[in-house]
Amino acid sequence: MKRLIPLVLLLLLAACVSPRQACLQQATRDVAVLEGLIAEVEGNLARGYAIRQEPYVTSGLDLCLGSGYGAINGGLVGVGWGYCNQVETRYRAVPVPIDRVSEQRKLAELKQSRAKATTRAELSLKSCEAQFPLG
Repeated sequence: MKRLIPLVLLLLLAACVSPRQACLQQATRDVAVLEGLIAEVEGNLARGYAIRQEPYVTSGLDLCLGSGYGAINGGLVGVGWGYCNQVETRYRAVPVPIDRVSEQRKLAELKQSRAKATTRAELSLKSCEAQFPLG
């Protein structure tokens, strides 16, 4: 249920996007992804290590609404509160060593890819503006 709510909200939000906005977002998506990757690699080089998100499982007790049979008057207890076990997957940041030469080479390649993607994005943006003019 917790995962369903954000998905429904995302679908509702996506329904509110105009065709022009969708076209513009699609045109600049690759550049945005490359910008994020460049920022990540630059951060790794500045820190001297990468950060990996490692999953772990944790559990705890929580109060839950429930019903069932009990010893009260020898019959049905009815609806009430009880304890239930909640299992949850969480993530923790784990430092990972990097090869600085490899990271610098990756950064150079990402910057070259960003330059090419920016050129393609500019053409796509012009196409979107021609296809969906304002007003």
